[in-house]
Amino acid sequence: METTLNKQPRILISDKTKKIIVDVIAYLFIALFIYTAASKIMTYREFETVLHRSVLIGNYSSIIAWLIPTVEIIISTLLLIPLTKRIGLIASLGLMTVFTLYLIYMINSGSKLSCTCGGFVSSLSWKAHIWFNISFIILALIGINLYKKE
Repeated sequence: METTLNKQPRILISDKTKKIIVDVIAYLFIALFIYTAASKIMTYREFETVLHRSVLIGNYSSIIAWLIPTVEIIISTLLLIPLTKRIGLIASLGLMTVFTLYLIYMINSGSKLSCTCGGFVSSLSWKAHIWFNISFIILALIGINLYKKE
């Protein structure tokens, strides 16, 4: 009689496939973060103005307007380096979770939001934006789970 502890997982993924999946997830985050960081830097004044109107950020808008794209670039760098890829995935999860919670709070507080994300992301509704972020949170969790030190 087989016990639960002895059962093998139903889906076996080779280490090579896991590495490819983790790399694809990392590159998706890099593309997202570099794209949004560049957009925020190029439209710094508009981005800072939008943050200044936020109830939560308000007086810290100038600092936050530089901090967010800087953090996005740092995380992208961490994701590029094999030794720091896991830290980058964890940081990606953290940043996407914080941003998603911020959006949920802002929507539920009745605050008027404007998106300075740029490109197709700015054309999303706020609910779609939250689902987009949740999909990246799930990707980060998958990447962290599949990551194996090289």
